[in-house]
Amino acid sequence: MIKKIQLKNGLQVIMVPSAKSPVVSVQMWVRTGSADEGRGVEGISHFIEHLVFKGTQKYKVGEIASIVEGSGGELNAYTSFDQTVFYVTISKAYFETGLDVIAEMMGFPTFDKAEIDNEREVVIEEIKRGNDSLGRQASQLLFKTAFKKSAYRIPVIGFDKNIMKVSAKKIQDYYRSRYTPPNMFLVVTGDFDLKDGQKKIEKVFSRLEKTPLKKVKRVKEPKQTTPRVAVQSTQFQQSIGYCAWKIPGAGHKDIPALDVLALVLGQGDSSRLVKRLRIDEPLVSSIGTGNYLPQEGGLFMLSYGFEKEKFGQIHPVIQGEIERFMREGPTAEELKKAIVNLESGEYYSMETVDGLARRYGSVEFQFRDLKAFDRYFKALRALTPKMIQEAAIRYLKPETLSITLTSQGDVKPLQTECKKWIASMKVKKAPLKKASDKKPKFERFKSTKLTKKEGEIQVLPLSTGARLLVRPSTATEVISAKAAFMGGLRYENMSSQGLSELFSRTWVAGTKTRSEAQLFEEIDQIAGSVSPVVGRNSSGMSLDVLKSFEHQGCDLFLDSLFNSTFPDEVVEREKKLQIQQIKHKKDNPSGIMFNLFLKEMFAGHPYSKDPLGTEEGLQKMSGQDVREFWRQTYDPTKLHFVVAGNVDPEFWRDQIEKNLKSHAQASAKTPSLSLGKLAAPKQVFERSEKEQSHVLMGYRSFDLRDERRHVLQIIQSVLAGQGGRLFLELRDKESLAYSVSPTRLEGLEGGYFGAYIGCSPEKTKKALSMMKTEFEKLMNEPVPQEELDRAKRYMIGRHDIDLQRTASIASSILYEDLYGLDFNEVFNYKDLIAGITSEDLRRVAREVFSGPAITAIVGPETSLG
Repeated sequence: MIKKIQLKNGLQVIMVPSAKSPVVSVQMWVRTGSADEGRGVEGISHFIEHLVFKGTQKYKVGEIASIVEGSGGELNAYTSFDQTVFYVTISKAYFETGLDVIAEMMGFPTFDKAEIDNEREVVIEEIKRGNDSLGRQASQLLFKTAFKKSAYRIPVIGFDKNIMKVSAKKIQDYYRSRYTPPNMFLVVTGDFDLKDGQKKIEKVFSRLEKTPLKKVKRVKEPKQTTPRVAVQSTQFQQSIGYCAWKIPGAGHKDIPALDVLALVLGQGDSSRLVKRLRIDEPLVSSIGTGNYLPQEGGLFMLSYGFEKEKFGQIHPVIQGEIERFMREGPTAEELKKAIVNLESGEYYSMETVDGLARRYGSVEFQFRDLKAFDRYFKALRALTPKMIQEAAIRYLKPETLSITLTSQGDVKPLQTECKKWIASMKVKKAPLKKASDKKPKFERFKSTKLTKKEGEIQVLPLSTGARLLVRPSTATEVISAKAAFMGGLRYENMSSQGLSELFSRTWVAGTKTRSEAQLFEEIDQIAGSVSPVVGRNSSGMSLDVLKSFEHQGCDLFLDSLFNSTFPDEVVEREKKLQIQQIKHKKDNPSGIMFNLFLKEMFAGHPYSKDPLGTEEGLQKMSGQDVREFWRQTYDPTKLHFVVAGNVDPEFWRDQIEKNLKSHAQASAKTPSLSLGKLAAPKQVFERSEKEQSHVLMGYRSFDLRDERRHVLQIIQSVLAGQGGRLFLELRDKESLAYSVSPTRLEGLEGGYFGAYIGCSPEKTKKALSMMKTEFEKLMNEPVPQEELDRAKRYMIGRHDIDLQRTASIASSILYEDLYGLDFNEVFNYKDLIAGITSEDLRRVAREVFSGPAITAIVGPETSLG
């Protein structure tokens, strides 16, 4: 049951009870964003998003995060052009805490001048982080090209000069004028009683004062009448392209047709542009299409990553496919596939309370009518191929097109190619062939009656010695199947570096009975996902599918797992793309930093290697190498399977058994590996001319079977989150960074524990000193009982939140079983950490942090002080 009410102060409340998981989501949606700001204060909405966490009348700095995380919850916020959303996800046992915190943040922030000044530096660090991001720079170029008058042309985060000068009074005045109950609405989803929940909501949120709402008149974007081109030279090695056409807002009748158009053209491996440009011939590293629908009209967007020298080959294919669509429209099968995917997406998104809240929040924000979603899907079911064709003709017009490119070096040749592209659009085209005006025929989803019933884990014996674990649940329509065996990076030698990654990229690329194209088409037809999962210690396959497609999904999953052929042409294609990714590594300095760190931390061990490998090594690899790697690591007697969700256990056992029996037995050799001791502290540095430095300081720790790993998890919890020590000391108090966090890894032969920060180069020395101080405190001072209890509740709460998804449950069970641990551990986590004491933390901290530290720094020379 869904209920919508309005409080006396004008605040609207949407309540959506769901007993699937013992978790609730409390989200406050504010109908104001960066597009409502005036000149000179661009970025104030995003700044306010930060500041409401910095203290209220009831809570001091850091207390909000500490209380939420100490109650097993997580909190955050985001700002967009049109809205700002603040949210808490928390255990149902702390429902009232979630309500109280959101009410305090939205009704009673203090905006303390000293805290405002501290947070200015944090936002400046976030702006620098965006300047170092290729994706952020490319999207900002698109929006300032597509929009000439609208505030959508301005970055949501604003400008550093505004952040540095905006006064406390200006912030307070702006907040009171826009963040008022009539301009906000609350969405509460999850495991709560509707009647009792309403009483608590009314009591807590009726305290919010109704202040006069300042109405904002946005500048209207003039009609675009000619195509626009912007090409920008950047320091990034990869190139990104966008094509964007103007389309109407979310409420327009053509949006369902445009959503189908986006799916047919560029969503999924069987879509037209992905198939032509990424699969058939790798002219792009990635490509996709989608609709961006802000409040004031939107964009039909096509994005792609490319190499400069190939651009002249790319745009004729894009233009050719768009023109073909306009001439012929989609097939009935393409329309049917698109509708199945759009409808299935709703089931997947509603697995979590956050997804549920986003769904109802988005509908309320766009339409102020929760029934709009039902109307959308009714309209979707009424579409015909002709209607999609007409939408493409109506909106994909040259005069409303904006083309933007970001690339390194001389970009004049790209500008010339864009002009040729636009000129080609004006040439007379072949006559149209009207698409069918008949709706495709297909059955509706066979929804089962969902309950809260969760089954025990069943161990079903298999004749080969392989293991099958099934965890039935009728609380969801989603089914997740996983299979794994020992493999991955540990099975590479120094001459085969990058082979496990190449193996992963080519595993689902055709079988003995299905070509790659057939496989992709069948997976997309059922809105499923069949994906390889190859890591440091294991190799495996994953399936996510809805109950309606259980049998088809099972067949595709097992066929890919057992019968993949690793075709030579696919291996060569993916090898080229993997080499491209290696060449672009400098665009990701944090990735370089992690590789530097691991190279020293695990010297001589496979964990020290970059999973991508080297360009020289990959050039020598062939399809035969990939197939041989498969034969050397795969052993059907040592396969571990887990199936979770709304499943038929006997059906899965029968299908797995049938496939196991049809394959020859093998005996994979397990590598004998050891990890040498670290002799001395070491600092490694690599130069990167970015605005931020990336720093990781870490120590050798335990393997994944060591019981002390649970103590390390609590130590991580003490340091982690917005209420953790690293955030409070390095970000809240010293404003050193936007991003700072603990990081750890447990492997089969050992692991590490450390801390990461991304900061301005001149702050690196102080950041390292403060990280070391925090580690020393853990060695020398007992963690207070209250902080220890908070850390435990935080871990337990995050654990429960993570297990909302069926796929998360299946993965947890699988890897516990594969590595010889208790597969029920995932459901007994609270008991595992209950007895950990403050002295345990200090003892383990001494064992870890008294060892030699490895420090990796990537950034400008000034990072070294």
